[in-house]
Amino acid sequence: MPAEMMLSYLRNCSPEGRLGFQVAMQCAPVLKDVKISNLIIVKPGGWHKIRADLKKSRIICVPLYTDGEKEVLFLYRYERLENHLKEEAVRRFLRKHGYETMGIASVLKRLRARYQLYAGAGREFPHELGVLLEYPVEDVEGFIANRGQNSLASRYWKVYNNQQEAERRFQLYDEARDCALREMANGCALGQVAVS
Repeated sequence: MPAEMMLSYLRNCSPEGRLGFQVAMQCAPVLKDVKISNLIIVKPGGWHKIRADLKKSRIICVPLYTDGEKEVLFLYRYERLENHLKEEAVRRFLRKHGYETMGIASVLKRLRARYQLYAGAGREFPHELGVLLEYPVEDVEGFIANRGQNSLASRYWKVYNNQQEAERRFQLYDEARDCALREMANGCALGQVAVS
């Protein structure tokens, strides 16, 4: 989407429209069903609006952390996350980080608790979030081992393994974002942009 079109849209839309645009910009791969989940940080009260806008879609929005300045939200597709949690590499990684059961409710409960300790008390970042955001396990492990340095590439995540496959996924995410933003600029509501 051309920058002029984006700026024109943002100048002329309501605060709710700007929030929808932010969700489309940052979470388009989930909206367009090419990714399992996304994280987004919004102003207080955004969670209720986003949840209401997406209520007819297959996307669930839950808060991981809230304070007086922001809400950290996890948007996900239930069936896809459920299948992701059945993958052996994902299960092994999560077990290594203290996850005992792999049901979505229990995983998100532990993730929320760990994220709150990180954001609210300055504890260690819950790196398992990367795996739940569908980053390859090998890349999350590479990030931990290299302390975020020495990556092969860096866009949606830092790549430590299989750069070619990562670039292919990055292209899919870019295409989803461009499509979602065009739809928003053409007057579609956030719920219409989300693929069922």
